[in-house]
Amino acid sequence: MTSIDFWKLLAGLGMFLYGMFHLEDTMKQLEGRSFKLFLQKHTKKKLSAILSGTFVTAVLQSSSIVNLMVLSFVGAGMLSMRNALSVALGANIGGTFNSWLVALLGFKIDIGSITFPIIGIAGLGLIIFRNKKTLYQISKFCMGFGLLFLGLDFMKESMDAMIKAFDFAPYLNYPRIVFVLIGFVITALIQTSSATVVIVLSALYAHILPIETAVAVVLGAELGTTIKIVIGSIGGIAAKKRVAFGNILFNIITSLFGFVFLVPIISLLNNVLGLHDPIFILVAFQTLINIVGVVLFYFFLDGFSRFLEKQFVSDKQSATYFIQNLKPEMLSNSIELIEKEVGLFIYRVIHLNKEVFQIKQKESPDDVYNNYIKDAVFFKALSYIEKYNIIKQAEGEILLVYSKIIEESTNREDLKRLNQLMASARSAMYSAKGMKDIIEDRKEFSNSVNEVKFEIYKLIREQLIAFYDQSNQLLLETDPSKVLQGLKNLMASIKLEYEQRIKNTYQEAGKTIVKEVDISTLFNASRELYASSESLIDSLKNFLLDDEHILKFEELPNVKI
Repeated sequence: MTSIDFWKLLAGLGMFLYGMFHLEDTMKQLEGRSFKLFLQKHTKKKLSAILSGTFVTAVLQSSSIVNLMVLSFVGAGMLSMRNALSVALGANIGGTFNSWLVALLGFKIDIGSITFPIIGIAGLGLIIFRNKKTLYQISKFCMGFGLLFLGLDFMKESMDAMIKAFDFAPYLNYPRIVFVLIGFVITALIQTSSATVVIVLSALYAHILPIETAVAVVLGAELGTTIKIVIGSIGGIAAKKRVAFGNILFNIITSLFGFVFLVPIISLLNNVLGLHDPIFILVAFQTLINIVGVVLFYFFLDGFSRFLEKQFVSDKQSATYFIQNLKPEMLSNSIELIEKEVGLFIYRVIHLNKEVFQIKQKESPDDVYNNYIKDAVFFKALSYIEKYNIIKQAEGEILLVYSKIIEESTNREDLKRLNQLMASARSAMYSAKGMKDIIEDRKEFSNSVNEVKFEIYKLIREQLIAFYDQSNQLLLETDPSKVLQGLKNLMASIKLEYEQRIKNTYQEAGKTIVKEVDISTLFNASRELYASSESLIDSLKNFLLDDEHILKFEELPNVKI
């Protein structure tokens, strides 16, 4: 084997992976939301969840995307752990679709006659349609498809040269378990079993590997593909870890089944089903063991789910800190604890809102709430939607304690303060929801190639950095007069910024620099931003001020939005 053949093999693998990346990225861009809605709708029952996982994976051509999407659904509480496992099982079957596509097309036709025109036209499309999103994504998809099969062609040619220049026979006598480990390592390194399967198919096509050895490598690839989902579950909630561990067990058991019955299954495919081409035998073997594994797991899925629940128990079910262990006999003296909890709640909301616009939190040694943030995971490892759900859970726990206290307490001053604290918590939650609702708008403007839209994003981000820094400082302020003045300044600031954004939007609309849909988006986003900021100010007002200072604050005129 010459160095040219080696580099040709590596170049082919690189093109195949790059083509896969384009295909995956394009499908996420064009149909991401549709697939998410599809999974939500069709994962209510075990069988439909399995079929949905199979279908979506076949279309996306990546079980990793589907599994990671499922993890995010579980983390957000949108999908039960049992049904998430069902989707993951189906994804293993759907993941073999790419192998069938390569086996049916990649080795049976003249690849160059198809891929060269596709790559050429797609390349022109990427240049011509770069400002037309849909056509650009279609061109990107075609480019990925073309590169995928061109990479396969390179690997085939390099394998042909390899067999002529190198004698592999002595190495094929190693135990099959060695080739399983090779498949695992390759897949773990390149993070896709599809590429490993294609390398093996190319080796089969060149008659470098016997079918038994090729199958052993693919069994290792089945195990290696679980690495990505394991990484995706690290630091996540217990349900995510259950899904990841369940997927690992499924792949271990199916691979073990395939390894033990390797020869009988190959014989079955050869003699009973009439498959004689090693390429089709390999792909059929991969599909068969996944189907058998899903059938076996289907009948034991409920028990399997209970087993996983016992293995991964949430360390901390409560989303609150100061009131989570509040006992009934302590309710009458719990005002101070609830005050601390609501203060921490506002602090968390500020953190969460800043994350929407990718604003880093400035840590201060004087920040008393830092001492209470023992769940560093909340600010680092979890996704935004998981953190948002923690906030919602915390609000629910606060309101539950409040409902118990008002049944027990007869102290009018205590009830008055409690009502203020509940109003503060509700306003903070409104603020968090308002920011959540503009996430997609923020993504669109921050990633826009339109300079006007991008400059608007930068301006809003700078304004929010100042707003949340001042809000955080006020949360730590103990002087009511300074708090009142600070809240007045904040209110005047957000009113001025909102009015200026509206004025600028009208000006840009008059210049026809931005599209009509972008103008509507700007108005809606500005309104949501103002409402979110106003709600946070209202939360701080109820939390930090007494009646006298609240009356002074409420004398400020309102802005119509």
